[in-house]
Amino acid sequence: MVEVNIISIGMLIIVIGFVLVFVGILSQTKGKAKVEGGGIIFIGPFPVIGGATSERAFHILIAISVVFFLVFMILNYVR
Repeated sequence: MVEVNIISIGMLIIVIGFVLVFVGILSQTKGKAKVEGGGIIFIGPFPVIGGATSERAFHILIAISVVFFLVFMILNYVR
């Protein structure tokens, strides 16, 4: 059985987020840039979609929340 250190996974996700934001800032072009965003709030294992600035961002948020929900359920089932 593989031990999963949740704190290490959380720190890794935070670092990846910072790197993605930094790369996004560096790759901005002068002139017009289209920015999309949104947010997901999790209450326990259940995702609550907070909102998004476009339909495309909304669909991406739904996909991410389904993946996180499934990972949470799988990790709880393995224990």
